[in-house]
Amino acid sequence: MGSTRKQELATWLSDKGYDSSSLSVLSADASFRQYYRINKNNISYAVMDCPSEDESLDSFLKITEKLQQAKLNVPEIFDCDSSKGFLVTTDFGNDLYSKKLNDETVYCLYTDAIEAIVKMQTKVDCTGLKDFDNFYEDENNLFIDWFLKKHLKIELDSTSSSQINTEFNKINDILKSIPKTFVHRDYHSRNLLITELNNPGIIDYQDAVIGPMTYDLVSLLKDCYVTWNDGLIEDMLESFFTRMKSDTINNISDFRYWFEITGLQRHVKAIGIFSRLNYRDGKSGYLQDIPRTYAYIDKVLNKYEELSTLNKIFSNLKIGNKIS
Repeated sequence: MGSTRKQELATWLSDKGYDSSSLSVLSADASFRQYYRINKNNISYAVMDCPSEDESLDSFLKITEKLQQAKLNVPEIFDCDSSKGFLVTTDFGNDLYSKKLNDETVYCLYTDAIEAIVKMQTKVDCTGLKDFDNFYEDENNLFIDWFLKKHLKIELDSTSSSQINTEFNKINDILKSIPKTFVHRDYHSRNLLITELNNPGIIDYQDAVIGPMTYDLVSLLKDCYVTWNDGLIEDMLESFFTRMKSDTINNISDFRYWFEITGLQRHVKAIGIFSRLNYRDGKSGYLQDIPRTYAYIDKVLNKYEELSTLNKIFSNLKIGNKIS
């Protein structure tokens, strides 16, 4: 944040009765937003700085209300100036899932996280949310433009580009056939915090959409920042399936397939974003997450015959060799 904007934020907070001298950096994320901590009457609050020229707060405010009505544990909003892009919310603390997950804690923490997905999918009012079907092509293009072309410096001829887009469109069609629910869209260990009541605390949901019911589950279990063994993933998948099983969702093989294909698309998108964060935004740390994320892709491509063409294309491009 520039010094002028930070001073503007500090002045706004001071006018609201907060101790501006206590303002400290909380975190930055993979967007234009910045997060801070501040005190007021010996209570710590989180502050979001979201420049209005880069991103509106409207979606965050609307979806916060939807999630609160469904009794999800999301931040309470205490002060807001939408025109400036300033927001004061609950401070959930420092105990991110990503910092606390291990072999002893994972089942308990993930059980809570999965219960929250069930609640999101069954309790949240989806009125007014955008349809994820409209975003797949743009997300796939991130992989092509920022990862293949920019990061790996692969020059794709028209034939290769056409083949990749054809295969991506096949994946998109599968995703569009999956039953739709509320989708957080970035539900992973860095956006969940351990709380004493109604665990977990959920953040970073402003891009929520209506989309595949498997999306948040695969975001959690095939996290781009942490890897779990197949047995744990299957246990959790079966637990979620049992909770959500209905007349229209009654075949676990179909559900498992949806889960895998949803993960494939998400990981393609994620690698594109990680590459863009490096070259456009100067955030090089995300490059270290590409090998793990591509390993998810490679495993799924080798698992299903209908993905063999895309698998062959990626093999011919020697993607795995270039990022290992």
